[in-house]
Amino acid sequence: MTAAVVVGLFVLASLVWLWWPAADPRPRERQYRTFTACLLTDDRGLSGQDAAASWAGMQRASLATSIKVQYLTVVGEQSPENAEGFFNALGVQRCRLVVAVGAAPIAALAAGQERFPETRYLVVGVSPDPAVPTVPVGSADAVSSAVEEQVITAAR
Repeated sequence: MTAAVVVGLFVLASLVWLWWPAADPRPRERQYRTFTACLLTDDRGLSGQDAAASWAGMQRASLATSIKVQYLTVVGEQSPENAEGFFNALGVQRCRLVVAVGAAPIAALAAGQERFPETRYLVVGVSPDPAVPTVPVGSADAVSSAVEEQVITAAR
């Protein structure tokens, strides 16, 4: 009787092992390319309309190209001098594209872009430097789509 129970358990275990689903071979974490696009915002962060639209476009670009995206908010006084410290932090982090939204971040980008010559830049609004590409302020959908397009182009 015990031999029949042992054989039955062995057969049951063998069937469970044979029909057990195979492990999913796909990686569970997202695999990123070595390209990071960074958004520099004023003190409203992602709650500002242009920043929120830009961030949405950057996230879609990330999904389409497997690049990393991140943002940094200028905290404290909204002056070009204060914003330059935050801008420099993105440059040191080796952001390959910096998108600036808001008066202080845009001024900091214009003043500091020569320190990071291998970085590409994009301004949402009006750029004091005509050499820096811009996305005109408009509807959230228009800004989001234009930023997405620019980020995808830069990531190629």
